Amino acid sequence: MLLVIFGAGASYDSVPHLLPPSPPSAAQNNFRPVDRREREPHEDSRPPLANQLFDDRKLFVAVMNQYVACKPLINLLRGDVQVERQLAKFEEDAKTFPPRRSHLAAIRYYLHHMLWNCQENWETYHRGITNHLTFLDAIDRWCYKHQEEVCYVTFNYDTMIERSMSELWGLAFENLDAYISNSHCKLIKLHGSIDWALELKNFPPRATPAEVINDAAELGVSVSEHYRKVVRAPAVFDDGHFGFPALAIPVENKSEFVCPTEHLAALASVLPKVTKIITVGWRATELHFLTMLKKPLTGLQRDVDLMVVSGSNDGAKATANSLAIRESGEKKREFRGYGFSGLIKQIDHLESFLA
Repeated sequence: MLLVIFGAGASYDSVPHLLPPSPPSAAQNNFRPVDRREREPHEDSRPPLANQLFDDRKLFVAVMNQYVACKPLINLLRGDVQVERQLAKFEEDAKTFPPRRSHLAAIRYYLHHMLWNCQENWETYHRGITNHLTFLDAIDRWCYKHQEEVCYVTFNYDTMIERSMSELWGLAFENLDAYISNSHCKLIKLHGSIDWALELKNFPPRATPAEVINDAAELGVSVSEHYRKVVRAPAVFDDGHFGFPALAIPVENKSEFVCPTEHLAALASVLPKVTKIITVGWRATELHFLTMLKKPLTGLQRDVDLMVVSGSNDGAKATANSLAIRESGEKKREFRGYGFSGLIKQIDHLESFLA
């Protein structure tokens, strides 16, 4: 059994003919305003890293202006700050400061809507020719040859993986069961998805996002445990009703799963069978998932082959350290600092690891 884990770096570096600016500049790390004269047009649509979620991109600001309750926090999420740490502080503030609940509700709608638009714009540049597509094909060939199974785990909200699976295999993710119903290939989105939402419980059936955000300070936001597919932003179901975006706010030391319990059960059922792990663009900071991997009876049950793909050698080593999978003379250990596009350009490295 192969376990593949995708992080934000996989979407950020998802198109080999549109490589991220290199070496990373201060602007990319959200440390100073970006000089638009220095930036290629497609960079405004590139899927953002965590520290870029609130950048001063035209596309981002247009969505911010639709959810004005989040705007008082934006300046605190730009500049030389750790965005995930700052968002965690806001969540703590909300326990004693009711207006912060409205601010955070607005941020959820903003992230959902912004990333929906960002993904659509990004597709106009890559036209479906992505690293995901080539990577999935290579894994599929290995699974077919060796009669193996694979489980994909992603912490990304976008649907680039689903779209690639649909193109390759004709899979249709029309409902939540489709993610785990295939016995040979499962997809687990532990932090939610831009095309998922939860039904609201303490609001009228046709409550709009603006009403939910405005009333969140007084009422909070109570949601059902029923996940539904979204047909368009902002969190619109096929019956025209609005839901609450089913995605986890990216906070430091995340402890929240945002996915159906059936998906978690499916993941728990495959982890004991895992013999190989590949991580792509993942920093391994999700403590709840790391704990799940290490559980005595339902986590990893043996030493595994490990390939870590990151945007830098230091990043690859940091991920490996967080995973705490020790060096082994018997098992493969490969740490690649050339990013997702580098792996695709040297696909023989992936094939050699899988062999």
